[in-house]
This record gives sequence, structure tokens and C-alpha cells, in this order.
Amino acid sequence: MDRVTEVVRRNGVARVKMLSGEELRIPAALFLERRVRAGEPLDPGEYRLFISRRGYPHALETAVKFLALRERSEGEIRARLRRSCYPEEVIAHVMATLATHDLVSDQRFAEQWVDSRAKRYGRGRIAQELRMKGVSAQDAQAALEMLNEEDELRQACTQARKMARRLQNDPVKITQALVRRGYGLALARKAAEQAGELQGK
Repeated sequence: MDRVTEVVRRNGVARVKMLSGEELRIPAALFLERRVRAGEPLDPGEYRLFISRRGYPHALETAVKFLALRERSEGEIRARLRRSCYPEEVIAHVMATLATHDLVSDQRFAEQWVDSRAKRYGRGRIAQELRMKGVSAQDAQAALEMLNEEDELRQACTQARKMARRLQNDPVKITQALVRRGYGLALARKAAEQAGELQGK
């Protein structure tokens, strides 16, 4: 049996420090269900068992609320639950439930992400963002195939025209700016040239 020396609650997590030096990180919802205070005796192993057994409904609620805002990737949901300090076995249970009810799909997320981001960024930038969201290369590639070269060039030309005045219609600077937005070099040059031709008319 150990003893609680300090309890700090911040950002949806309760950090319970023990006399032994051990620290428990408890999701706020579970801490409210079973509070502990400084000076009280506590068995860390038994409390972890409580978190594991009672965590699922709270973690599922957190995930569903997170999904209510917009489509999410599996990686985003896992990261959100880990920030709240839910155990991995609880997270796995939640993800299985979401998948069973078709509430999460990396393929669907990737398609929506490409559709929304393609208006401002090239496939290189979008692919990088999908990787950061935890989407597999296969799902990302399948979604990016929705974006054909003609569509990408049209969007790059739109961006180039917007940049032209700010960048003194300099094709090199416009090309560099487009590359930073994830457009391929050849496509960026072509868009910059077309923007320059339109500005010159």
C-alpha cells in the first residue's frame, strides 16, 4: 500500500503523486468517479485495474464527441485518447467499437481531407499531412488518385494568380511559393508561367 502525496488536475488529466515516487495519470472522468486526496492510502495496482475496467465507456464518449466535430483518422482518435491517459487496452476496445459501427474510416477521412485541402495545396503537402494524421500510405495514395493533374494545375494557377501581385509577378518567387505549398516543381513552373501570361494581358 502506498500513500498519495499530491494531486494535480490539468487539461483533463489528474496526476496523482505517491510517496514511493510513482505517479498515476488518470483521465478526469475516472478521477471524478473515484477521487483520491493527498494523505490517503492508495494501492496503485488496484487503481490501475479500476481505470482499465471503467475506462471504456468514458473513452468511447470522448471519442464520439471528438468525431462529432468532423471526420477523424484512427491516428487522431488514438492520440486524443492517449492525451487523456486512457490505457492501450481501453483504446483498442474503443477503436474496435468505432470500426464495427463504421464511425471511423481512414479511407473516408483521407478522401475528405484531399477534397478540402486540394483547393489550396498540392499533393505533396496533402500527402505529408495525411502521414502526420496517421493515415497509411495505401489509403493516402488511393485518396490522392482522386486529384488528377489537370485539377491540380487549375488550383495551382488560381493560387499563382493570387500570389502574382504580392510577389511582383516574379515567376521564380511564385514557383518557389507553390512548391512550398506542395506542388511539384514542373507543375509549379507551369502555373507561374500561365499566371504571368494572364497578368501581362
